[in-house]
Amino acid sequence: MPNTELYRRSYSGEPEAQPARADMARLSGSEIQVWEGPSIFGVCRSLFLRSRLESWLKAGRGGGAAPFLKDLYGFEEETHLDDAMLLLQQGDDFLYVHQGTKSVHEYGRIFRGVLLSSVPGVMSQSFRRHYNAAMRDMKPRYMQFRTDSASRYVRWERIVLPLVSDERQTSRFLLLYSEPLDDKLDILQATFDRSSVGMIAATQTIGEYKSLEDATILLINNRARSMLGMVEDSTPVSTVRDLRAWVQNVRKWEVIGEPKTTSGKTIIGYRDREQAKTVTVVIEPIEHFVVFHLLD
Repeated sequence: MPNTELYRRSYSGEPEAQPARADMARLSGSEIQVWEGPSIFGVCRSLFLRSRLESWLKAGRGGGAAPFLKDLYGFEEETHLDDAMLLLQQGDDFLYVHQGTKSVHEYGRIFRGVLLSSVPGVMSQSFRRHYNAAMRDMKPRYMQFRTDSASRYVRWERIVLPLVSDERQTSRFLLLYSEPLDDKLDILQATFDRSSVGMIAATQTIGEYKSLEDATILLINNRARSMLGMVEDSTPVSTVRDLRAWVQNVRKWEVIGEPKTTSGKTIIGYRDREQAKTVTVVIEPIEHFVVFHLLD
């Protein structure tokens, strides 16, 4: 049975699609987009999040009532709890009662035992509004948002699943699962590779007698490989010393004049006789790294 059909059968009285609502947290430049109903399956990228929503739908009770906590937070779900956060509703606020180790690692902080309202930032206020909306109709929500809380990831997607403790709904919970949409490292790598400027990144070797010559080459983008005549699937240099030897002995670039230093950057001019052009190399130290910019 298609996912959307499962949702429609559970909530036959609902319209088939709900447009996304955007909640702007203007002070931080963040935006939370929210979907509900069958449209979730059309926008949710993560197969894992879809599977969690399907489990919620299958565990639902008659009349579309939300599942019991024990049905989605029991032994059979133990393998998934490392990815989950569980919030207990406290009036119009929420208390983090569980946070999986994967979530702790990805967000870089522990929320267990903390009220949502006490978490700094405008994002917390926005989440609180949307979570309360999910509690009012006891229906799942799907979110896409940007956060500065996680150092590695830029955007996230999240499924929000309402649960109850018993028939009388003595306590009500939200079970959250989140997956990253964008990895900062992937974005930077893609930008690095597609740059029209040749770029080479090296890490400086720690040691009293180590020099820039000993720095290890980490990355060479496509433009730099083309300028240096390197094959795409191999890196013939491993240190800055190797790089200089490649420039002088393989490419046979000739140094023009004396190197110049300005604002902490070293600028060296080369003549590429084969290509009948000049190449400017800008060497820039950035923390523990050194970046070579090749301009022609």
